[in-house]
Amino acid sequence: MKYVDNIRKNVKEPVKVSVLTEAMVWEKFGVLLWQADRFEGEPYFYPVYRWENYYSYSLLALIIKKGNLNLNEAASIDANKPNFLSLYSHNIIDNDIVKIGGPLINDQSIWDSEIYLQELAAAMKADVEHIETLNPGYTNFLMCGGKDSMNMLLLPWKNPVIALSADPNYTLVCEFIQRNNLEVDVRLLKDSFDPDMLEEEILECCCRMELSNWKWGKDLRNIAKEFDHKVIFWKGQYSEILLSTNWKHMVWPISPVNDFFGKIHRVLSPFIPGFIKFKLGQWIAPMSFTRAWHFTSIRLGGHMAFIRSLCSSLVLSPYVGPNVTKVFSRVNHARAVQYDRRRDFGPLLCGRNVWYPDENPGPDLSFFRERKQVPENFISLLEKNGVPRK
Repeated sequence: MKYVDNIRKNVKEPVKVSVLTEAMVWEKFGVLLWQADRFEGEPYFYPVYRWENYYSYSLLALIIKKGNLNLNEAASIDANKPNFLSLYSHNIIDNDIVKIGGPLINDQSIWDSEIYLQELAAAMKADVEHIETLNPGYTNFLMCGGKDSMNMLLLPWKNPVIALSADPNYTLVCEFIQRNNLEVDVRLLKDSFDPDMLEEEILECCCRMELSNWKWGKDLRNIAKEFDHKVIFWKGQYSEILLSTNWKHMVWPISPVNDFFGKIHRVLSPFIPGFIKFKLGQWIAPMSFTRAWHFTSIRLGGHMAFIRSLCSSLVLSPYVGPNVTKVFSRVNHARAVQYDRRRDFGPLLCGRNVWYPDENPGPDLSFFRERKQVPENFISLLEKNGVPRK
């Protein structure tokens, strides 16, 4: 397979550094594999994997560098379950590889909601400006659907911007741009089937996620090629934890009982007396960071690394930059995010009132990828491409 051959070629001579950081891995595109004496930092969202002293955002690249698969039987069993959604961060399909990082450390020192939103808006602008400065001449493709990603359109971009949106959100995104007088072109994004690329996706997924959730690969690759890979794909990932009430149901560990309690808490929270609501919030909020590391960083962050590998292009979220992280690491959710603040956040990015649609339908899952992540498919394709089980 040409895709595997290219990875094998690119991992032959890793970039050697004494100290590797998350910024070195995720702020510019070009390097697939690093060899470092040590890694500095604790990534909480973007994937960074390690085998021995080799590092990559691509789990598949490390497996190919190793030359074999040391199958993690526990991960294989989980990925084969009929109700499987995602492996957790510590449960990797190869026993020899680890995911670097851990839950974000949070001191809950920002109690004031307005201060939080203002600091977050300033931080996001600074992070985006930093990335654009590092990548001059690149076109920003904003993948838009709901309020999280629509707010990205309000940022003061300097490089060219094009919005991407899929049905049924496409017309809503177009209306959002029109009503808010934004000078941004919109392209209709489709999820096209390509049998050869599906095999590449199965390999790149490495059994981490039920594959019908990880879409858009073919069309995004075509866009990247059209622009000679001088593109950055932006997704509104992690915003729901920063700005909405999603944190209220993020009880850890994940279980039917905990999930039920979390959902009930989120629904009933507006009706709970203040002192009880804050006590519950201060109990749940720290768990939300743990759950985000184990689950969200795979489901959402993993998808970004997946698209990055398939498209040979940078994929980022403005909600996970270093300046945003400094603010987020101080927020007291129980005080500052008791209700959805995304409609309040947008105007702080652009300095004026913003119209939002009331609907947020969301696209369907990908039927042709359903359960294609099962280990049997993954192992078979590895062996077919010269990577045996250990």
